[in-house]
Amino acid sequence: MVLVMTIPATGFCFDVTSRVDKTRISKDDSIFLKVEVNGGKAALDLSMVKDFKVISRGSSSSYNYINGKSERKATYQYVLIPLSKGELKIPAIKVTRDGQTAFTREIVIHVSDRVVKPDDIKELFAKADVADTSLFVGQQTVYTLKFFTSKKLSGLGFETPPGFNGFSSKPFENEKSYTLNINGIFYNVSEVNYVIIPASPGTFNIDPAVLIARVMVKSKRDPRFDSFFNDSFFSSNSFKPVRVVSNPVTIKVSPVPPYQDQGKFSGLVGHFDIEGNIDKTSLKAGESATLTIKISGSGNIMDASLPEIDLNDEAFKVYDDNPVETINLTETGYEGFKIFKKAIVPVNPGKYVIKQIPLIYFDVDSKAYQKVLTDEIKLDVIPSEEMHLAVKPLNRTTDKSVVKQEVSLVNKDILEIKEGLAVLEDYREINPFFFVLLLSIPAILFSGVKLFTLVAKKELSVEKVMEEKAKYHLKQARKMGSEGEGFLGHLYSSLVALILAKGGKRGETVTIKETQTILSRANVDNVRIDKITNLLQTIESVRFGGRQIDENKAKQLLAKTKQAMKLFCFALVCLGVFSFVPQKAMADPTATFIDGIKSYKAGHFKQAARKFEAVAKSPVKNPYLFYNIANAYLKANDIGHAVLWYERAKVLAPNDPDLNFNLEYANTLVKDKKENSMDIMDILFFWDNLIPAKTIQITAIFFSFIFFTWAAIKVVKKQRVFSGTGIILCVIFILVTAITCVNYYKRSVRLNAVIVLEEAAVRSGVADTSTKLFSLHAGTKVSVEEQRDGYLKILFSKGKVGWVKTKEAVII
Repeated sequence: MVLVMTIPATGFCFDVTSRVDKTRISKDDSIFLKVEVNGGKAALDLSMVKDFKVISRGSSSSYNYINGKSERKATYQYVLIPLSKGELKIPAIKVTRDGQTAFTREIVIHVSDRVVKPDDIKELFAKADVADTSLFVGQQTVYTLKFFTSKKLSGLGFETPPGFNGFSSKPFENEKSYTLNINGIFYNVSEVNYVIIPASPGTFNIDPAVLIARVMVKSKRDPRFDSFFNDSFFSSNSFKPVRVVSNPVTIKVSPVPPYQDQGKFSGLVGHFDIEGNIDKTSLKAGESATLTIKISGSGNIMDASLPEIDLNDEAFKVYDDNPVETINLTETGYEGFKIFKKAIVPVNPGKYVIKQIPLIYFDVDSKAYQKVLTDEIKLDVIPSEEMHLAVKPLNRTTDKSVVKQEVSLVNKDILEIKEGLAVLEDYREINPFFFVLLLSIPAILFSGVKLFTLVAKKELSVEKVMEEKAKYHLKQARKMGSEGEGFLGHLYSSLVALILAKGGKRGETVTIKETQTILSRANVDNVRIDKITNLLQTIESVRFGGRQIDENKAKQLLAKTKQAMKLFCFALVCLGVFSFVPQKAMADPTATFIDGIKSYKAGHFKQAARKFEAVAKSPVKNPYLFYNIANAYLKANDIGHAVLWYERAKVLAPNDPDLNFNLEYANTLVKDKKENSMDIMDILFFWDNLIPAKTIQITAIFFSFIFFTWAAIKVVKKQRVFSGTGIILCVIFILVTAITCVNYYKRSVRLNAVIVLEEAAVRSGVADTSTKLFSLHAGTKVSVEEQRDGYLKILFSKGKVGWVKTKEAVII
């Protein structure tokens, strides 16, 4: 009695049923197994199914509440593919739920060579195959799925599409429909094709697709009424869904054999060709020509990249353009071409040869690597003086009329640098403090307040702060001696502070490369640079190498650091003395400027840029000097620094035509495309792009003097100040002063920067481990939202915000 009472409570607290859609199939067919669990979700163990390959097709659950009783049901669906012929068994499936166990019944399936199906589905079947069952990694093939029916259908669709695990796949846009006669029976065939490309070697099984067809079922109505009800409006024919499963397909994928010949494998698999041409073979030095490389063929053409081109960096300047591709999906797979263009500018005259450009790909037919080459291209570069226009005098007695022609650009290049000494004139904007002071002088005189009640507190310069820091650490090292624990640390900090003081920077550490760059830009000769870098390397190796130093070695290091201190302090004192004298911050800015022009004309553009930058570090702030720096960088193919200095020049001279022309040209070389959006601030403050800020500042000061002089005269004459003229002068004065204040506010709040590295990673935070959000390239202009810990928070466009290092993006 105990057993009888407990069995329903435990073993049969839920029940399981299983069924299949057919019990007689062919060896190439498959069956659909459905397991239903009344009671809710459970765990199914199909490990005992040995005669079939089991493919899960998902599960579903339902909940019903009827007449006060609730019922839960879970349904599990599987596709079973027979592994042999004969009488195969689906054993009892173990189902576990909430610690209780139940089993399904055993089902016997008869598998034979001949297809045996019920009447309602023998006219329906699906067949899958591939164009090639043996592939190489990267080789494309076409997977074809055909559905055959000799019955009338009202709909057909996928319940489960074919599974392309291990492949990249793309369906053809258009499905095919046609009629086929098989053994005297006409079938309507629906065909779907996919192009598939394996990503790794191995043996892969493409799981069968499961389709649902709605088959028409005739009504069993009394035939005597057919003449009336045959009208489509009264038709009572019904449709029932029928599940059709295709066959699985096995594909063997072999790895591409390693390439061991000369050159570099392009990664292309298929059939390809390469062409190369240039738009002109005769040109003058400094002109540009367009080199076009076209890669075409069938296969993984989308993975094609520009092959290596043997161009002499000293003979040519090379500018890349964005590639253009046209790829189509044909009956055999991907076909198309990719076009790569390079603008090449010869630096010097002469005869040059662009060698044949190789493309190495793996040929799937010959199963071997193939190399195709472009034709050799010869260039004849003549001096620019030999290219001139022959001007024929106009004979007005014979030429009655002249046909006007449209003028078009033959080549693109930037305009030349400015060579006059006007480049050394100071265009610096008026300091906000001095602007307020000059603006207030008339008001102060007018109101009788003493002029010199305001005392300006000048902030210590960065150079002075770092110099004092260097002296402090040197003093601490001298006190400690060689036996002190922090002797080397103070010695290292002292030398680093001296180097950073020379560059006008703050910091705690500096690399050897940064040291060379700082001292080179500060016009320190190469001999002294070598001595200082060697001293820095020696201190670093002793400090971080863990070696012990004797007293003599410590004294030598201390003496050399003192010597460097004396050298730098002398230079900094000279800089401090001369900084109070306008236009004399450098010993001879004119000589340095002329050296820069000579370097530029000699084609040493990097050196010219450094010379011009050395002049820019003096009190000389001139837009044409910045313009020259940008030109030199652009000629040196440094797009980032070129755009940076053009933008700095535009702040001082926003309407200069040469500057705007060159900046527009430089922006065409920037890779990143920014959406054109109208900024309301640019509309409200339109004068920023028309009038230099210094001109507006001087205008405000001028009208301050005019208005308060007018007011003083009126007060002396005991007349009204705010008459018609007085009101006009006051309004103009207030308006121009407000514009100037807004400019000062914008310059301090709305900061912009330029990406100067070839590629900069924009991350989600201020750490190298932060997630990379996107990349920006040299010359891209961004807005600066925040500065923190050596990083800038930048805004590129709507939705594209992140952090970059300050060495990757420089504030304009």
